[in-house]
Amino acid sequence: MFEAAFISFAYKFKLMNPEKILIRMGKWLRGQQEQKIVDFMTTMFNKVMKPAIRQKAHKEIEFHKRNNALTVILSASTSQICEPVKNYLGFDDMICTTLELIDGRFTGYPKDRYCFGEEKLNRTINYCQKHNLTLKNAWFYTDSYSDIPMLNAVGHPVCVSPDKKLSRFARNKGWDIERW
Repeated sequence: MFEAAFISFAYKFKLMNPEKILIRMGKWLRGQQEQKIVDFMTTMFNKVMKPAIRQKAHKEIEFHKRNNALTVILSASTSQICEPVKNYLGFDDMICTTLELIDGRFTGYPKDRYCFGEEKLNRTINYCQKHNLTLKNAWFYTDSYSDIPMLNAVGHPVCVSPDKKLSRFARNKGWDIERW
């Protein structure tokens, strides 16, 4: 618990690189069966995350689906966290951090680079190329200043309940700011 508190503090105050944080946290999972973690995350999603999803989020997703858009979760979170969200909200796909598995057990290491900051943009560009899509037609919703590379790349950036730093940046850029 002490290490979790330290890592949260280090992340909040930018004292540690996010990729190093993922590696430290991944070590907590070393040797654990993936299914055990999937079951735990599904339970946590149903108890904690699902009730916290705002109605406006549902409406935005439905708006895009009615307009035949491909809906994709883009998150620094792991696939074990993103999958229940994807299924519940009916997203078409997800781009997220993946953890390395051997024989159904976590090694404690990421499979690829942490899906954060510039890496989110790189993965999205690759995804768009693979699916014959363009970022200029894309919408991207975030509350995090670390997503500036993505916000700058898409045609429709939307900042949702941003902190002061992102809010100020968004106003200067003329981006949409939503509070929900």
